[in-house]
Amino acid sequence: MNDTITYAVQDLTQARDQLVRVFGNTPDDRINWTPAPTARTAVQLVAHCAFALDFIRQMLCGTPYPAKTMAQADAEFLLAERQFSTREEVMDMFESNFKAYVSELEGFTLDQLNAMIEAPFGLGSVPLSFAVTFGAMHTRSHIAQLEYLQTIYGDRNW
Repeated sequence: MNDTITYAVQDLTQARDQLVRVFGNTPDDRINWTPAPTARTAVQLVAHCAFALDFIRQMLCGTPYPAKTMAQADAEFLLAERQFSTREEVMDMFESNFKAYVSELEGFTLDQLNAMIEAPFGLGSVPLSFAVTFGAMHTRSHIAQLEYLQTIYGDRNW
């Protein structure tokens, strides 16, 4: 396997493992808690990561992200995330989308990695060899939000 793919898979696996740890340390009575009506719950953050991982996988394969603006995407994500309330359902979805993403990565050829793909929201094009890292980057940004939720309700245990 190409080093770019090996590193992308390792990076995403580490992000997944961190998400599992952080979310796993969120008490059951806090997984659907939110500090404000407009804030995501821990369950919704994991659902968001799962949905996004699948959208990013599709983008890597040449299917443009359907929302034209970040505001439109956020509104659509928020609506979709509200259907979830249990740890199991969001972790099952995340794990399924993680496996599909890794499978897709492992199928890319060197020629494909050298190709340019269209980034969402009019951000231009990027090399696929860079875009394969988006799943891990996106997941980590929301792990930080999960950790912040924990500090808001007083959990400072590392």
